Amino acid sequence: MDAQPKATTTLVPPFTRETAILKVRAAEDNWNSRNPEQVSRGYTLDSRWRNRSEFLTGRAEIISFLTRKWTAEREYRLIKELWAFGESRIAVRFAYESHDEAGQWHRSYGNENWEFDAAGLMKQRHASINDIPIKEEDRLFHWPLGRRPDDHPGLTQLGL
Repeated sequence: MDAQPKATTTLVPPFTRETAILKVRAAEDNWNSRNPEQVSRGYTLDSRWRNRSEFLTGRAEIISFLTRKWTAEREYRLIKELWAFGESRIAVRFAYESHDEAGQWHRSYGNENWEFDAAGLMKQRHASINDIPIKEEDRLFHWPLGRRPDDHPGLTQLGL
């Protein structure tokens, strides 16, 4: 039996530092797919979110929200990093870059608090996010759309 958990395995509470890091990377990979239906499957059917000033409940609302989000936030690329963890909770910090319809790039910084059920599905997500406009030449996230390559620096390495 493989002693090292893999990002493709179901990562369930209670979390260790290793499994929390893997859970964060799996969430990052999922969000970088920009596929609302796929992303929603990581949440309980009645998952509750606070995202900025929006409050959502359930997968249907999550799918609708993410569809709107990724229509507006084009060429979205995200990096998440573990901040803290407990038995069934994980806190992350993150940054993502995207541009709007007019071509203005933004870097969005935030923190999320997550709570998971016994099956490893997220039942609560609380996100606080701030946006700053950036010039295209100030972008730091340059990988092809999709999963961040393993050799691409994380937030700490980028000084964010």
